[in-house]
Amino acid sequence: MNTGAYAKGAEFDITEKQVEQQAQFDIKFQYTDVTLSKEDTQVLNAGPNAVFRLIDGRMTNAYMAAGSAYALSLYLNGARAGFTNLIRGLAEGLNDNSVVSWDNNTYSTYGGLTRGGTIGVALNSTPRSLGRSIEYTDMEEGYGDASWGGTQYEPNIGITTVLGYSYIKEKHQTQQRFNDTQDPAIGFNGLKFNNATILKSRYCPGKDITDTTPSLSNKLAVDFLKKSSAGALTAYPTLATANSETLFWINARIPYICLYVSSDAEYGFGFTGFKPAQGNTKVAGQVLVASALTLAPRYHSQIHGFTG
Repeated sequence: MNTGAYAKGAEFDITEKQVEQQAQFDIKFQYTDVTLSKEDTQVLNAGPNAVFRLIDGRMTNAYMAAGSAYALSLYLNGARAGFTNLIRGLAEGLNDNSVVSWDNNTYSTYGGLTRGGTIGVALNSTPRSLGRSIEYTDMEEGYGDASWGGTQYEPNIGITTVLGYSYIKEKHQTQQRFNDTQDPAIGFNGLKFNNATILKSRYCPGKDITDTTPSLSNKLAVDFLKKSSAGALTAYPTLATANSETLFWINARIPYICLYVSSDAEYGFGFTGFKPAQGNTKVAGQVLVASALTLAPRYHSQIHGFTG
């Protein structure tokens, strides 16, 4: 709102500010298919002497695949051609329409609102693009980009790649600026930095997931993108800096990041049940989720393009 000191008798600036505008996020849908042959479930793996419960194994695998797909989506976008079925992830959310995100793109809108329009910089988060080794000052300043006061307004999670985690540990832990710690909420081991725990993920954008030859992460990612785009996407997004790693500082608290999941029994990571196929003995069912991810961009930040 307009505010300022004024001299006696001066005219006030009464231009109206549209502070009530809100971002809008469409619900996105995701499925994971489970298909079985009746011969396997009713004959070959039936009875008390069955070698293993085939259905249990397939369902466990399905839920692991659903989680992996969601983890992949977290770092992507839901705006560009081919990506519109995905949730609105970090590449899109943590941008300012000026500096490219890790995927070498800028995003002019977020949640239907134009960055730099009547909302000004309220939905901006300016990425840091390095193109070199990551230094302690880069991490400290990136952390500061997402800090707005007391502890609850600072990042509590840092997410990087496996190789990025190694770079950080090899380069800085000997200086005793980091300590091994375990996040009590999720039970993963990480490195303590200020008030955040740095964790590693193979789904985080970096050299490994873009490597098309030996990488299991890349194979999973490409398969997910092909199915999510009806074949329009055939490769994982290209990094803004080739063979580099990323680090995201996240304030993993409500309302700065929110994951909305349907309360419906099937669309809240539920199962549709098996349905017979026509013309054969296969049965198929799907794990379904209807969800939306929302971010308050300025409470998070991204550093990308570091190579050592």
